[in-house]
Amino acid sequence: MFKNRARHKKLSKQLCEHRNRFYKLAYSWSGDRMLADDLVQDATQKALTSFDSLKDDTKLKAWTCQIMLNCYRDWLRRKKDTVDIEDLNLLSQSDPHLELSSSDTTQFVRHCIQQLNENHRNVITLVDLMEFSYEEVSLTLEIPVGTVMSRLCRGRAQLKQLLAQRNEPQASAANHGLRRVK
Repeated sequence: MFKNRARHKKLSKQLCEHRNRFYKLAYSWSGDRMLADDLVQDATQKALTSFDSLKDDTKLKAWTCQIMLNCYRDWLRRKKDTVDIEDLNLLSQSDPHLELSSSDTTQFVRHCIQQLNENHRNVITLVDLMEFSYEEVSLTLEIPVGTVMSRLCRGRAQLKQLLAQRNEPQASAANHGLRRVK
């Protein structure tokens, strides 16, 4: 079945060692524990059956994350077709500052990360959560290293602004949530 059993066993073990990190990454992308678990399971299953296509064993993490990212994108495409507009809550009647003050820090950070666009969120989570090098992120997302660095810089700046909103005084609510953008 597999060309090299020893290699397959070694890669399987490494894959299992990274499972918790893959889960954290999937959860940071999706914000849903069950979906994150499904994404890790799907990516692991696909990786286990495709080790022969992995050309460089040192790139196992990036390769598996690329598989998981593709699984997530597939899920997003399928989900897009099933969203009912009437199920969406387009206007919130609650005060966001009251909501933020009642949530704990972890939930607030997750919320802020979800506010980032997909490109920035993917790069930030791969670099800061998975501790990937820029080269590994470049391989995973199939983008140049320079693009990784610029998305990381812009994403972190945007995340910093979103996180700073938690500390803004209540007076900013009088601005109706509008802010100046250059």
